[in-house]
Amino acid sequence: MRGGYMSKTSFDIETVALTHRGLVREVNEDRYYVKRLGTDAMLLAMMDGMGGGPAGSAAAETMREALREYPPRASDPEKTLCDLVVAASEAILGMVRNNPALEGMGTTATATHLVNGVAHWVHVGDTRFYLLRCGELSQVTTDQTLVQVLVEEGRISGDEARTHPYNHLLDQCVGCPMCEPVTGSLRIEHGDLLLYTTDGLHDALSEDDFREIMIAPHASLEDKAAAFIQAGLGTGGKDNLTVVMAAISDPAKI
Repeated sequence: MRGGYMSKTSFDIETVALTHRGLVREVNEDRYYVKRLGTDAMLLAMMDGMGGGPAGSAAAETMREALREYPPRASDPEKTLCDLVVAASEAILGMVRNNPALEGMGTTATATHLVNGVAHWVHVGDTRFYLLRCGELSQVTTDQTLVQVLVEEGRISGDEARTHPYNHLLDQCVGCPMCEPVTGSLRIEHGDLLLYTTDGLHDALSEDDFREIMIAPHASLEDKAAAFIQAGLGTGGKDNLTVVMAAISDPAKI
């Protein structure tokens, strides 16, 4: 999916999103959502369902459907995003109460409202939001996992966390009894490249791999997204693979 808009702050934003079931899983439980909100804002989101097959897919879809209710002119983007995540979490819990066989159903979520030169974001779980600025890659969100606690305590490295046997144990998810989304914001600049991934990609590839793909000269945004999917498949494609990218540019230079 590709789209663009020119905002009141003179940014042009080009987007692309790709998803792949992978080479092992029978069902793709990942979901993404990219929507232009009028002429001056955009909503980008990534979800990774959990609970297995239809349950995980339904949880991720419930979160995506909740985001469709996001008002284009939200006065407090972070609170609005947080409220929609909590509403989706309560809806998922209700589904489980009605059908106990769905116990364990949930989803991760990372969503961003880009407006007036600011990225307002909400985050639950271990989908990720990255920023590439001036060739430097940084992870904006922090995984809400037990393994991340080990990293913060200095007991393992970030690279070791990628292959740790417990790296999929979440502290938080949309659908958990006590879902507590984290929110934040950052200023976006001309030349920024925003990246959103599910763990099928960031557990399979290193940040050096990410950066190499993102700075590839003469590659279009579509080429870069496709390169992420192919790289993930090249490591075995053991999980679903989803990538969303947004390139921030100066429309005067296009």
